[in-house]
Amino acid sequence: MSRSDRASGASGDGRQPWQSVQRLLWPALTLGVLLVPGWTLLERYGGEARELSEKLIYWGLGTAIGFTLAWLVVRLIEVVVWGLVETRFGTAVPRLLKDVVVALVFLIAGITIVGIVFQRDVTGLWVSSGIFGIVVGLAIRGTIADVFSGIALNIDRPFRKGDWIEVYPRGVKQVRGEVMEINWRSTRLKTVDNTVVVLPNNLVALSLMVNLSLPEPVSRFEATFCIEFGIPPERALRILLAGARASGAPLDEPPPKVYIDKPTEVGVEYKVRYWLDPTRVTPRRGRHEVTLSILQHLYHAGISLAYPKQDLYLARMPARQLSRDRDRRELLNRVELLGALLPEELDRLASAAQERTFAAGDAVVRQGDQGSSLFVVVEGLLEVYRCHKADSKPVRVVELQPGDFFGEMSLLTGALRSATVLAATETVVYEIGAREINALLAHRPELAWRLAEIVAQRREVWAGASAPTEGDSCAAEPTMVRQVLDGMRSFFSSLRDRFHSGA
Repeated sequence: MSRSDRASGASGDGRQPWQSVQRLLWPALTLGVLLVPGWTLLERYGGEARELSEKLIYWGLGTAIGFTLAWLVVRLIEVVVWGLVETRFGTAVPRLLKDVVVALVFLIAGITIVGIVFQRDVTGLWVSSGIFGIVVGLAIRGTIADVFSGIALNIDRPFRKGDWIEVYPRGVKQVRGEVMEINWRSTRLKTVDNTVVVLPNNLVALSLMVNLSLPEPVSRFEATFCIEFGIPPERALRILLAGARASGAPLDEPPPKVYIDKPTEVGVEYKVRYWLDPTRVTPRRGRHEVTLSILQHLYHAGISLAYPKQDLYLARMPARQLSRDRDRRELLNRVELLGALLPEELDRLASAAQERTFAAGDAVVRQGDQGSSLFVVVEGLLEVYRCHKADSKPVRVVELQPGDFFGEMSLLTGALRSATVLAATETVVYEIGAREINALLAHRPELAWRLAEIVAQRREVWAGASAPTEGDSCAAEPTMVRQVLDGMRSFFSSLRDRFHSGA
C-alpha cells in the first residue's frame, strides 16, 4: 500500500474515513435512543423490576442495550483495529479471524446480560463457554496458529516480497525460493523449478529460515572439492581459484576465495567460497557454473578428484595424476593447435618446451614487442588486453584458461605481438619456440595448412566473429587462411619451396 493511501487514512479494504464513521453511526444512534427512555424507566421502576420478574420492559431494554453495545464494540474493532492492521500491512484480515472475534464479543455480551439484567448465576455459562471455546480452538488450532503466526511474520518482517529465502522444516526437505506472497495463513515461494510452494505460516515460524537477500541482495555460497594428497596445496589452490573466477556466475566483488578445509581419508578438502546475487543467478545455476568451470580446469591440468581406492595391479601401475615434467606430451595433446601432431612429434615438442611461471599481474607478452614463441596455458588464468590506437586505453579482449594458447601469430609468421597478456592469477605456461615448429614443418609440411586454418579461426573470433559451433564446418575464410599461410611461408625456411602464393 502506498504512503498516500496511508496518509489519507483509507483502511485496508478501500473505505474512506466518512464511510467508517457512517458504519459506526447506526449502532451509536440505536444505543442513544435506547439509553434515554431506558435510563428514565430504570430510575422509576428499577427497584420493582428487580423484585418482579413480570417487568419485561426492564429485561427487554437491558438486553437491547447490551447487544447494541456489543454491536458498537464489533464495529469499533472493525473500523479501528482491523482498519489499522490492514493499512499497516497492506493485506486483508482473514474472514475467519473477524468472525471468531464477533462471536466472542456477542458471547461475552450475552453472558453478561444474563448475569446483570436477569440476575442469574452465570458461573456455569462461563464454564460451558470456556469448554466450548476449548473444543472449537482444538478443532481449528492449526488455522488459528497459522493466522497468529502470519500476524507475527507481518509484524517482525523477517523477509519481504521478492526476497530469496531458505526454509528448513523439521522432517521435511529444505525449501528454497523467491517470496511471492505473504498472507495471514501461508507464505508462497517460487522455486528454481518454476513451481510454487505454499508453506503454512506456523511451519515457517517454527522452522529455521535463512534470508539470502538481507541485509544486502548478495549471498555467500560454498562448494567442496577433494583432491589427492599428492597434489601440492599451492597448485590446487591456484587451479581452483582460476576455475571459480573463470565461471562467470560469481560476482566480481567480493571475489571468489579458495582455502583448505580439512584432510580426509581420501584426500584434502578445499572450500571454494563465492558470492551470488540470487535475483540475477539462482543458487543452483551458480553452483553448476562454478563446478563445471573448476572441473574443466582440473581436467586440463591433468588432475582428478580424490575418491576411495583399493587397487591391485599385477602389471605396472598407471599414473593417477599427470606431472607437468613427466607427462608434457599428454598435456600438450589436449591443446587444439597441437592436436593434429603425431605422438613422436609431440614428444619432440614436449622435450623442447620450457615451463615458465608468472605471478599475478605479471606480463607474459606485451603488444608491439618482437616474439617468436607460442605459449600454452597449463594452470592459472590470463587476461588479454589490446590497444586499438597508440594513445588509447587497453581494452580487455578475452580470458585465457588452461588448454588455451596464444602467441601463435608471432610464432608462425614473425609478426609483432598483437596484444598484451597479463596473469590474473599465478600462472604456469609452456613456451614453444620457432625452431621446434620449423623442424616439424620440415618433416611434415602438410601441417602448415592445418596450423594456418586454426590460427585464422582464432583471428576471426578475436576480431568479433562468432566462434564455430558443433556441427559447423569449422573452416575459416580461405582468404585469411591464405594470408596466414603466406606469412608462414615467408617466415619458415622449410616452407619456402613447398608452398607458393597461387597454390
